[in-house]
Amino acid sequence: MEFRQYEFDSSQNELIKQLADKMRFVSYFLIGAGVLTAIAGLFTLTRGGISNIISGVVQVIIGIWTSKAASAFDRIVGTQGNDIENLMGALSELRKLYTLQYWLLIITLVFLALGLVLSIVFGVFSIGR
Repeated sequence: MEFRQYEFDSSQNELIKQLADKMRFVSYFLIGAGVLTAIAGLFTLTRGGISNIISGVVQVIIGIWTSKAASAFDRIVGTQGNDIENLMGALSELRKLYTLQYWLLIITLVFLALGLVLSIVFGVFSIGR
């Protein structure tokens, strides 16, 4: 039995190409904004700039991973005979990106909840004094 690889048609390839192009734009924007934010953090290091540096580094990492995913989607359009394999690779890159964002959001929510609890506890104790 002969195995035939599925090949996306021209309209499907155009949709995938548009997605990859928009992802690449977003990735360049995130990388640029992240670099600028980190640089601004370096200049304001004595006034809490460390949070800007961390934010900038996270933006750069997300931008790089978005660019990798965009390149993976571009491979679907730019090759013949490997569309499904390339699609699965692109989805894997996208899963990595969203897994990173998922965990960053979980960590952020934990710190926000911790900050809220601490402000309530110490806020209540400071009022009684």
